[in-house]
Amino acid sequence: MTNFWLLMATVIAFLLAERIGILSMTASARGRNFIVRNRFLHPNTISFVRMPMGVLTVMLWVLEYRALAFLWFAAWMITDLTDGTIARRCGLQTESGIWLDPLSDKCMYFPPLIYLAFFQSPAALSPVWVALLLLIDAFGQGSRLLVRKKAANLFGKAKTALITILLTLAALHQMNSLPPLFDPVLLEWVTVSCALLAFLSLYCKVIPDNWYANSLTLANFLCGLAAIWQIYADHPVRGFVLVFVGQFFDLFDGRLARKFGSTPHGAVFDDIADGTSFGAAIGFMVVHELGNDLLCWLVAGLYVGCVVYRLIRFIHPTVTLPPGVFQGLPSPAGAMLAGSSVLLFPDMPGIGMAFVLVAAFLMISSIPYQHFGQKIWPALPNSVKLLVFISCLMLANIGIADKNYRGGVAMFCFGLTFAYLLGGTNYRRKTPPASPAS
Repeated sequence: MTNFWLLMATVIAFLLAERIGILSMTASARGRNFIVRNRFLHPNTISFVRMPMGVLTVMLWVLEYRALAFLWFAAWMITDLTDGTIARRCGLQTESGIWLDPLSDKCMYFPPLIYLAFFQSPAALSPVWVALLLLIDAFGQGSRLLVRKKAANLFGKAKTALITILLTLAALHQMNSLPPLFDPVLLEWVTVSCALLAFLSLYCKVIPDNWYANSLTLANFLCGLAAIWQIYADHPVRGFVLVFVGQFFDLFDGRLARKFGSTPHGAVFDDIADGTSFGAAIGFMVVHELGNDLLCWLVAGLYVGCVVYRLIRFIHPTVTLPPGVFQGLPSPAGAMLAGSSVLLFPDMPGIGMAFVLVAAFLMISSIPYQHFGQKIWPALPNSVKLLVFISCLMLANIGIADKNYRGGVAMFCFGLTFAYLLGGTNYRRKTPPASPAS
């Protein structure tokens, strides 16, 4: 454990030094001019220099300089932030940099992935899932030669960050420095998540723009079906986590529909997916966790009915509100409140059902809530968005890997929802224009 905290403190010190240094330098015209004059500080140069460092990391690891290999890898992955900041702030973006930067990232993490999965004995990572990840990621890099959308998307950035976390956890496990919270089973689930993110990143590059929204809506729908199956298989935490993951697909499908358009029945399909994930799956969880009796069935049925009413009212609102403001609690937030409460109070069904009824009432109320996807999420800096996304992915993996973390996962989601209940309200309704004097 001492090694863990020492290594983490060193990596954080590297990161803070890089962020403070590069942001300070690029904040002034003098610093930016210095960078422009010195080609060795250009983003493409940094990307080229980073390419062989993954192989060197493996060499240090094989030679048993494991702590040095760990810190060496971390330091060079941090330079991925450096070249991006310099490119944006100094106007040094180039067409070649769009594909060179992700290529250099792959050159960094491919060698450690290959070694830990295929040459480390016993294997530190799942060879099957690592092979699939490498195949999809390599195909994704090659697709940049053919497709129009060459720049990295959010899924690709999240994948790179999550792979870095995966390799960090795997290395710490090999050094016997992993805290008890991070069970080795978690490594396989994180590898699966990396492969899924790689697929989503590739998928979003090759499909037509107007397919984006429906594709993510389909993913939300499948999360709902999988959640019901997991709850039926007596894995309620995994089921709840799948609903939680479905929320992210629901968040982005609306944004992409507004930006790129959708199919004629996209809104109806979205309601069906939301009703499955945030309605039926949570209703089934209520019965499964709080008791298979008439009262629980009535509460679950009432909750699902309120979700359906809330979704219909979203398409046909009964009051006029400003753009980006919901009439009533959004169904994803209602699902988080109801689902986390059920997981927190399985032995106190009365309290659990009370929170489910509160969630149902808030959804059909006319209390105005800010649209998370239109109001709150766009206001966050890109770095914060990525941090939130990665944190939620790690939470999802911890929840899926081991149901013993049920209380922590449920409390985290309950806290997030409670914060939205208090901070997401918007009582400034749209005032109708005054009638002109006759």
